[in-house]
Amino acid sequence: MWFAQAEAQFALANVVRDHTKVYHIIAKIDQSVICHVTDLVTNPPANNKYDTLKQRLISRFQVSAQGRLERLLSACDLGDMRPTRLLAKMQEIATGLNVTDDLMKMLFLQRMPPSVKAVLSISDGTIGKLAEMADKMIEHPSSHIAVVSNVASASDTVADLQNQVAALTAEIRNLKATRGAFRSRSTSRYSSRYPEDEICWFHRKFGSQALKCREPCRYSSKN
Repeated sequence: MWFAQAEAQFALANVVRDHTKVYHIIAKIDQSVICHVTDLVTNPPANNKYDTLKQRLISRFQVSAQGRLERLLSACDLGDMRPTRLLAKMQEIATGLNVTDDLMKMLFLQRMPPSVKAVLSISDGTIGKLAEMADKMIEHPSSHIAVVSNVASASDTVADLQNQVAALTAEIRNLKATRGAFRSRSTSRYSSRYPEDEICWFHRKFGSQALKCREPCRYSSKN
């Protein structure tokens, strides 16, 4: 990335000569770095001076694939960074490594605060979208608290409705039992007052609740 910035400056300044690029690089690096290319500075190659210098410095300072993987797995923490910045850093470290999107998402979520992780774990979207959500949740803590509160409130509402349905069901069951007992008492009372052959089937069965009557029926005439 450092060389990418340098080459962007070369393009903007229209620097195209090989030795001019080398002079710019030598002028920018400090003593702790230049010692790694002393031979190229004192005795530069005849051709491809800039590319040779660039590759020497990259080979000396580039972190190995194993080192980058270890850093990605263990040494990359959120700290005081924004989640989107952390994700960008993780993706930069993972460049060239065989890291799947699912693995990157898992590693990213592991570095989130517990309250943020709980919400992001059940959210859909790309890892970039999740990082943007995490930014907003950390900047405005009340936003994800409200989400959790709404979920809890919805659960409470469902529980209340279930309790109400259970109470109504029990009440209907009690009403049916009371009505059945009343019919049974009415039928027995009128059956005992009148001979069975003088009361129609409807009044013997339902008593005063009968909706029909078949003549002759003394119950109907007395009622």
